[in-house]
Amino acid sequence: MKLQWPRGGLARTSLKVMCWQGVRLLCLAGWIVVAARTLGAQDYGIFAGVAGSASALAGLVGLGSGMLMYQYSAPDRSCFPRYWKQTLVMCAATGLPLSVVFFLLAASHSSLSNLAIALIAASEVLAFPIVTNSVFAFSANERLGWSAALPAVSAALRLLAIVLYRELPGSHDLTHYLALHLAASIIGAIFALLSARILLRPANVRARISASDLRHGAGHAASWTTATGSTMLDKSFVLHWGGDSTSGLYAATYRIAAVIAMPLDAMVMAAMPRLFRAGRQPENHYRLIGAMALATLIYSSGVAILLWLGAPLLPWLLGRDFAAAEPAMRWMGLFVLAYSLRQIGCNALVGRGLKLRKTAIEAGGLILMSVLSALLIPAHGVLGAAWMIIGAEAAMAAAAWSLLHLSSRSDTGSRDNTAWSTRS
Repeated sequence: MKLQWPRGGLARTSLKVMCWQGVRLLCLAGWIVVAARTLGAQDYGIFAGVAGSASALAGLVGLGSGMLMYQYSAPDRSCFPRYWKQTLVMCAATGLPLSVVFFLLAASHSSLSNLAIALIAASEVLAFPIVTNSVFAFSANERLGWSAALPAVSAALRLLAIVLYRELPGSHDLTHYLALHLAASIIGAIFALLSARILLRPANVRARISASDLRHGAGHAASWTTATGSTMLDKSFVLHWGGDSTSGLYAATYRIAAVIAMPLDAMVMAAMPRLFRAGRQPENHYRLIGAMALATLIYSSGVAILLWLGAPLLPWLLGRDFAAAEPAMRWMGLFVLAYSLRQIGCNALVGRGLKLRKTAIEAGGLILMSVLSALLIPAHGVLGAAWMIIGAEAAMAAAAWSLLHLSSRSDTGSRDNTAWSTRS
């Protein structure tokens, strides 16, 4: 019997996305290893902490116009040209002011030179949001293969940057690497823009930015910023409470666990267009959400075993500077589980039009993260940092799934009342 590749469906889309996620995974894993061995725990920790703050602030670039484009264009493709143009205009208008804000904040709290801070601002606040919003553009048109390819290309360029930094002759310091890092980010942004222009062929329309778009976009910006902050600001908290070396140890364990969690991210990414189309009638998607949760539980169980048994290999993989991270690495399987369940629950809330509740959950998670970092990191070091992120992710996941459950019960009650009224 000849096997036929299934057309359509979440499984086919997820596999396509996972192929590119696999490329990105390999590039990110390579970057972690080369950066850890080249920069050492101290510079690695400084970079992770400062760049994390920049990435969190970059969530405000465009004021949510990219997510607005995604929301409106996924169910109605005719909206795409207008909202794509609007996204480009808003990114151009907000990128530079936010870069200046980051520079002023980082210059007063960081040991980095002004040049190094400016390079991070240009890379993370000016250039990389172009890639992110191009990903939204492809996702809105259900070109999810390309939406996964763009981050993979950016990851490959950043891997090339750290390899060049390691191999080029001459004196090496963090500022030299940041210059190459910026070059990689700019090339990635140009590639993303050209890909969207050539493949999606948006019509040339005038940007029309209404007060309603600004209001709803601001809600998306807040949601995206809290989501980014919950995955980036933890490194800044660790840098503040534990110092650069502890930050470097934690950043390495976190990034390894995050790379391992990428197949689950791919699954959520593939499901998002369906969740957006569900709107306020999501009952047909409960089975989809439940299936994603089951896949997460199964996958995370295997990851937990892998990380527990593989933790002693960390010094061999990253260098002796990272031997002290081994106890924290053993706990990160729980992070993968909590993080993935939080992603499913929060994105399901966004698909149902409850983005403000998602934002509130992640904002609360950031507050909890800051409190846990102050309590745990000074006393327990990198192990306390691992407990911090696990506790915060678990709390956010529990809150998201609780709200999702209450919302589904509300929908059921509304349908029952409607049915009763009809029968009466």
